[in-house]
Amino acid sequence: MKKFFARGGPMGVFAEYPVLARLAIICVCAETAWATLLIVMEFYFKEELLATQSPQYIASKVAMTFLAFVGMETLCKYPMGRLADKYGPRPFVLLSLAICSISPIVMFFTAKQWWHFIPLRAIDGFAAAALWPAMSALMTRAVPREAKAASMSVFNAAYCLGLAVGPMTGLFIGHQMGSNRYVFPFCAAVMFVGLIVSLLTLSNIVREQSKTEVLSNASSTRSDVQKSLLRGKPLLWKMMVLYALSQIGTGILAPIVPIYIDEQFGIKQASLSAILFIPALLIAAVAIPLGRLPDVIGRAKAVWISSAMAAGGMFLAAITGHLAPTKDLSSLSPILFGLGMLLFIGSYILGFPAWLGLASLQVSNRQQAQVLSLMQTAQGVGVVIAFATVASAGHLMTQWHKVEARVDAVLHRSAASPIADATKDTVPLSVWFWIACAMFALCFVGSLLFVHEPPHDAQEEELAREAERIPFADQTNA
Repeated sequence: MKKFFARGGPMGVFAEYPVLARLAIICVCAETAWATLLIVMEFYFKEELLATQSPQYIASKVAMTFLAFVGMETLCKYPMGRLADKYGPRPFVLLSLAICSISPIVMFFTAKQWWHFIPLRAIDGFAAAALWPAMSALMTRAVPREAKAASMSVFNAAYCLGLAVGPMTGLFIGHQMGSNRYVFPFCAAVMFVGLIVSLLTLSNIVREQSKTEVLSNASSTRSDVQKSLLRGKPLLWKMMVLYALSQIGTGILAPIVPIYIDEQFGIKQASLSAILFIPALLIAAVAIPLGRLPDVIGRAKAVWISSAMAAGGMFLAAITGHLAPTKDLSSLSPILFGLGMLLFIGSYILGFPAWLGLASLQVSNRQQAQVLSLMQTAQGVGVVIAFATVASAGHLMTQWHKVEARVDAVLHRSAASPIADATKDTVPLSVWFWIACAMFALCFVGSLLFVHEPPHDAQEEELAREAERIPFADQTNA
């Protein structure tokens, strides 16, 4: 066990950079609450608020609430990243966690219709915009250049741990309590724990990092600071476009998967938490070792591999829609779907730190929150497009049969033309997996053509090291 956490071991990043462990706890709390809300809200809509509606209709309304969250997050993320660079990350982390310790309580007491969740999720989206650029900047500033992807692997591992533990626990609580509404106070409590940890630890972390922060006057002029972050960085532009493209594929899945596995494999909320338990623990266990792989094989190569894995995983998931529905989880269809989702999750664990690690290498320490918020904004744009597509097209796919019936009635001059059942879909849910597969395939081709390791600027590195000595000298003179 000691070797496992020792320097050079699979979890050795915590021995090398202990500050990352404290930051990871805060990230785990935040993502546990948000991931729980994301999954549980789908079941709340499906089984309680919209129980009589069709799968495509339910998916469209779920996507609208997700759109409120990610739309607000995307709009606010870059401005919040700039403010975090200017005023420091600590107040933004505390503000975010404070907001999200309250909003689930408001959901519990006041949200009685599906559209009530839209403004509340928008508020959560603002909080997410305040939190993630600040947290990712704190992590990248905590490590040297050669370990940027390692710090992002910890960030991603915390994210994956929250995704693994939160929904599983939330689904169990909702089932035991008889309603998913009772999961909302649980989410508020988890966020409050993150707020307490932040209050106890962030002051020391920010103080430690301020000693090694690069002074802007040592490496750039005021005009350089005011210059656009993207100017003269074509690689960053291309990465943002490709990252947004990949996130369209990812975002399409969020409102679809829980509903699809219920329709195709008969997996209900009561059994889903038990089915997810072992895979969730495995994902959390491999997130850091796999996330450090980009530092070994190269971040650009990791992006290529992750895109190919995602496309392959979505292909396997999509073909299950052409097989007959089954409740036998040992049959071919659920096995193919499970393999596809494992490939997709593995691609995310490998690719996320590689994308953000590549981005962080292209700017100085004082611009880390900005550049990471830019990449996260690109992520948000992709997810907004995905959610908007599912929200609009999903409703159309439910209602299209009614349009067809009316057109047929007009053409055949028959007032007795039947109108199909409004609870049935015209297009199966599996179509979204094919769309996601196409997005990841395009991203794979684009990454091969355009994504590469940025050059190492030795002169800039030396200026940075010189600047790092200045705070110590000022303290000595004082």
